[in-house]
Amino acid sequence: MTETAGERPPSGATAAAPLAATASTAPGPAPGARSGASPPPAADESPLRSSLSVLTTLGPPVTVAGALMLYYGWARTDQQARAMGLDVSLFGYTTQDYVLRSVRTLYLPLLVLGVLALGWLTAQQSVNRRLLRPGPHRRILLAGWTILGLGLSIALLTLAVGISRNRPPLLLPLAIAAGVAAAAYGGSLVRAARGTERDPAPPWQRALRTLLVSAVVALALFWQLSDFAGAIGRGYADEVAASVPALPRATAYSPVPLGIQAPGVVEEPIDIDPSAAEAPGAARYRITGLRLLTQSGGRIFLLHDGWTPETGTVVVLPVDDEVRWQFSR
Repeated sequence: MTETAGERPPSGATAAAPLAATASTAPGPAPGARSGASPPPAADESPLRSSLSVLTTLGPPVTVAGALMLYYGWARTDQQARAMGLDVSLFGYTTQDYVLRSVRTLYLPLLVLGVLALGWLTAQQSVNRRLLRPGPHRRILLAGWTILGLGLSIALLTLAVGISRNRPPLLLPLAIAAGVAAAAYGGSLVRAARGTERDPAPPWQRALRTLLVSAVVALALFWQLSDFAGAIGRGYADEVAASVPALPRATAYSPVPLGIQAPGVVEEPIDIDPSAAEAPGAARYRITGLRLLTQSGGRIFLLHDGWTPETGTVVVLPVDDEVRWQFSR
C-alpha cells in the first residue's frame, strides 16, 4: 500500500512538537530582571568585618589623642623643669613616662570631652531620624545655618582678640577649635537638609576642605595644650617648693668629697676604723641637708632645705655604685 507525500508526517515531527510545547510553557524572566544578577548581600556582617570597621573609624582619633597626650606630658614637664631652673632633657624621660605624667591632669578635660561627644552623638541620631522623614527640613536647615554662623563668628572673633593682645587668653585656642568645628558641622547640616546627596564641589576641594579643617582644629588643640601645660607645670614647681620639708631626707656616703655647694648642705669626714679604711670604696665622707626629688635617666635629683624656684639650687648627681644613699623622714 502506497502513501502520498502529503499524508506522511516528516521525520522527527512527533518529538519536536512536545519540545516546542514545553518551551512555550516555560516561565520567562521577570520584567526588569537582569541576567546573572547576584543575590542581595547578607544583612549581618561578619564579626571580623565589624571589628575592622570600628578600628578604621577609631584609629585616627585614637592616634591624635595619643599624640596630644605625649605632647602635653612633654610640655608640662618642660615648663616645670624651666620653673625649677633645669632643662627637661636632664630627666631622661621616655615616651611612656611623658604619657603617664599627662594622665593625672587630663582626667577632667578628657571627661568633659567624652560627655560632649556623647551629647553630640545623641543629637546627631535625632537629626538622622528627622532627615529620614519626607518633606522639607526647615528646622534642620535653620539650625545648620545658625551653627555655621555662630561657629564662624566665634572663630574670627577669638582670632582677632588673640592677634590684638600680646598675651592671648588661656582658652582662646580652644574657642578657635570649637568655632571651626562647629562651622564645618553646620555646613554639613545645611547640605543634608537641602537633600544634597553628594557635595557639588569637586573631590579635590572636598579633600582640601577636610584637611584644612582638621589641621586648624589639631593646631588649635596643640596650642591650647601648650598653654594649659605651662600653667600646670609652673603650678607643680610651686607645689614642689611648698612641699620641700615633706620630701625624704637624703644622706650620701662617699669615698671622695662630692663638692656640693648649696645652702644647708654639710659635707663632713667620717671617723672609720683604720683597718676598714683600706677597703676599696670605703665611705669617708657623709653629706647631709639634701632632699630627694626624683631619680630618672641614671641621675638622682636632690633639693636642699629651704629650696625655692627663685633662689634654690637643684643638685644633679649620676647614680654611682661607690656612693651609698640613705633616705629617711
